[in-house]
Amino acid sequence: MGQLELLNDLIDVNKIDFAALLINEKDAKALKNYTFVDFRDKSKYDKGHIKGANHVDYANMFSKPMMEELNKSNSLIIIHDEPAVAGVIAATLKLMDYPDIYIFN
Repeated sequence: MGQLELLNDLIDVNKIDFAALLINEKDAKALKNYTFVDFRDKSKYDKGHIKGANHVDYANMFSKPMMEELNKSNSLIIIHDEPAVAGVIAATLKLMDYPDIYIFN
C-alpha cells in the first residue's frame, strides 16, 4: 500500500460515525456471526467478562496469533473501558479490512 492510499484510507476512517458503531450485548448476539473481543487488561478481563469473549491484550493487538484468531467473516464487537481506545481499535481494524466492526456499549 502506498502512502497516498494509506492517507486516503485514514481520511475515510475519520469519516466513520463512531456513534453508529455502538452496540449492546442483546443486539450483538442478534447478529448472525459475531465475536466479542475484549481488549481490556487481563486483570479486568479475569474479574468479569462476557461469556465467550476472546481476550486480546491491547499491546499484542497485531500479533500473529491474534490476527489468526479473528475471523474477517465475523462481526467483531470491541470491548474496552476507554471509548477513545475502543475507537482507535475499531478504526485500525477497519483499515485492516475487517468489514463489520462494532464497539460494545
